Amino acid sequence: MLGPTDAETLVHFILRIALSDPDFSDTTSPVLQAVFALASLQLHGSGSANAFRYKRRVVAEIASEATDWLDERALLRNLVATMLLYHYEVGTLESSRRGTWVTFFCAVKRIINTSPAMDKLVRHEYSVFLEWIYYHEALSEFTIRHWKVPYDGCGFAPKARSAGAVDGIERQEEEGIGCPTEVLELLVHACRQAIVAPCPEMAYTAAEVQRATVLEQRNSTAVGDFGPIPAPTTTPRNRRTMVSDLHRVACLIYVNRAVHRISGTEFHHRRLVREGILLLGELETCQSAWPLFVIGCEAVDDEQRLAIFHVCERSRRDPRLRSSHVDSTQRLIEAVWSQRDLDEEGQVEYMAILDAVIGGLAFMPLFA
Repeated sequence: MLGPTDAETLVHFILRIALSDPDFSDTTSPVLQAVFALASLQLHGSGSANAFRYKRRVVAEIASEATDWLDERALLRNLVATMLLYHYEVGTLESSRRGTWVTFFCAVKRIINTSPAMDKLVRHEYSVFLEWIYYHEALSEFTIRHWKVPYDGCGFAPKARSAGAVDGIERQEEEGIGCPTEVLELLVHACRQAIVAPCPEMAYTAAEVQRATVLEQRNSTAVGDFGPIPAPTTTPRNRRTMVSDLHRVACLIYVNRAVHRISGTEFHHRRLVREGILLLGELETCQSAWPLFVIGCEAVDDEQRLAIFHVCERSRRDPRLRSSHVDSTQRLIEAVWSQRDLDEEGQVEYMAILDAVIGGLAFMPLFA
């Protein structure tokens, strides 16, 4: 329930931080207590008293050393614990509906953008953790783009901080969290270029536009002319590779809509939608709400929409996966379908439909 694939690398990193801190015992380590909170939540549901008790311990421990941000170990420990609290809120159905996850995620963003010790974490051994944060930063940018203005994303723009991103080196799929950094960077560019209310300070420079063009070309090349699904073979495909491909396809679909403002009937766009739905069918379940939402909204006929329903149902039933996002994501997809079906002549711009559906919610939705 931590990322698009729950990559083992990320899980091992968190457990190593939780179990190797000499400054804390098992009962006081904020990271370990946060792990216990998530485990209790997963096993017993959002009403678990144990989960809530562990969460309170984490908050108390973080608050007690909130001024110690100059120490690298303290900074890392508190960042990991706060990210786990954010995921705790994500996994709690009532919290997700109220949008309280924003509080913890904004706390993470404030820390990484203001702590003088943050540069000490830009090391290869911390890359998977920094990529984890950037994944959620990028997807929250999508929410901000379509939710109610003037929310400004906690005042900080997403920034890829991992050592690989700084060096311009893309990590191997088995080492990352399941979504390439160049996909997330392109998504952020698309959201910023197509912001609801452009302002002078957010105006894109020629260099930024060129960077977005290069990123789009890279992702298009990775998808290929015939889509990411290869010819049938007896060797099963790596799930992490398929999840990466799913995010690439969803990102290119969104770029077509948000930046290029296509109508959606173009052949190359419908091919991307077809490939995305086929990938979802091959994966059977989808732990990340964002690609499911972006691809699901594009389904236009009964066969495609039934395929989306099947993915939602299988994701909802799989006890190994976080499923708190499925119901809300499916409702949003169905709302977009309804609006598109009512607009038989295509008079309403597609992005206006997304703005109306997402912006009409009382609390900020989550697409991570």
